[in-house]
Amino acid sequence: MARLIKKTVFKILFFLDECLYVSQFVATYQTAKLRKKLKQSYTGLSIQHPVIIEHPEKVEIGREVTIAAYLHIWGGGGVKIGDRVMIGSHVAIASETHDPEAHPMNQTFVRAPIRIEDDVWIGAHSVILPGVVIGKGAVIGAGAIVTREVLPFTVVAGVPAKELRKRQFQGPI
Repeated sequence: MARLIKKTVFKILFFLDECLYVSQFVATYQTAKLRKKLKQSYTGLSIQHPVIIEHPEKVEIGREVTIAAYLHIWGGGGVKIGDRVMIGSHVAIASETHDPEAHPMNQTFVRAPIRIEDDVWIGAHSVILPGVVIGKGAVIGAGAIVTREVLPFTVVAGVPAKELRKRQFQGPI
């Protein structure tokens, strides 16, 4: 009986290991396929899938960028993401939206580029709206809705996002 249990456990573990290998292979393939569609991307891009990027030909991603699962980028207005940027899960980056003053609203598009500079951390469930510039070294708190420029080395949070403080840190700028 003990041998049968050992054998069964071994088969289950082998199966799970194979599933993990296949999952990693699929994620690598998905990332490579996405990179070919982007306007520009550099080395060190790390993506946890699934990720959706609309108009990838208008999206630029810098070096050593980390993207968590469930990111959605609407890139029609242009999106530029700098080097060493960390993007949490369930983030929405929308460089295009609808005009709330037009009728019918669903037939309008307002596009404005988004620029996320180097060394930015965007917390989970944040929303970045059209025309926003996020300065170098800024931190966007989880769940924030960013409607306007974020100055370099600033921590913002809330709905809408407001400055909480300037970052205090050690090291070169």
